[in-house]
Amino acid sequence: MQRENAMNGLRGSRVTPFRPIAPANDQAAGMYCASTNRIVVISPYPYSLRELVGQLTAKCYDVMVFHYLDEEALAKLDVDLIIIDLTQESLVTPGATNRPLLNHTPVLRLVNSRDEQSPAPFSPLMHHADWSWTEDGVDEVLERIRSLLLHSSRPAEQRADQVYLKDMLVDYKRVSVYVGDSRIEVTKTEFDLLKALLDAGGSVLSRQELMDRVWGEHYFGGSNTVDVHVKSLRHKLKDNPKVPKYIETIRGVGYRIAD
Repeated sequence: MQRENAMNGLRGSRVTPFRPIAPANDQAAGMYCASTNRIVVISPYPYSLRELVGQLTAKCYDVMVFHYLDEEALAKLDVDLIIIDLTQESLVTPGATNRPLLNHTPVLRLVNSRDEQSPAPFSPLMHHADWSWTEDGVDEVLERIRSLLLHSSRPAEQRADQVYLKDMLVDYKRVSVYVGDSRIEVTKTEFDLLKALLDAGGSVLSRQELMDRVWGEHYFGGSNTVDVHVKSLRHKLKDNPKVPKYIETIRGVGYRIAD
């Protein structure tokens, strides 16, 4: 009875159906997009970026907006670029952009001011760039977005076979590791160990879990085997265990990728 009354009420009301508003001119409508790039914008206050989001959609970018960094959701999306708003107090910290999940995708970090420590936007192995919203303006930010996408464009199949961690590139298909422009010679076991940690997405893996993944469940060696290979890998990567850049030790538990 309540449903019937509600429907009768709707029939009697003067509800105007939604009709899209025709733009005054073609420029207001943007352009017809034969192909697009997907961009995720992460900001605690997305309304403050409304001008940027509007310009992106007008320039043939598909834009998805998140209020906070949701790694589980991002892992399921095929994204070409991630924009992280660090201009205001946020749950997203600058260190979060060094997560392995984000390092195979270009990241543009919007900051209040740039300094000499900001990564170079055109380095093929450094897919992070800091750009100041207040210093550069929306037009400059749009140009940097275009440049980042241009210099990082790779076939989707190849992209899935490569993982970026800070200044390190790990190529799964070629079984090779690069730091900056230098190739690092690692053994097959060391490579598999690094890959296992990267695939864990920052989660801690115990020594036993690493042994099972790298050496197999039927390997009967001691956990010291893992420590020996981690030490060798760190030495080749010039990774200081006291101030880890790539591999962090979790005492009494195991290892994880460093933030």
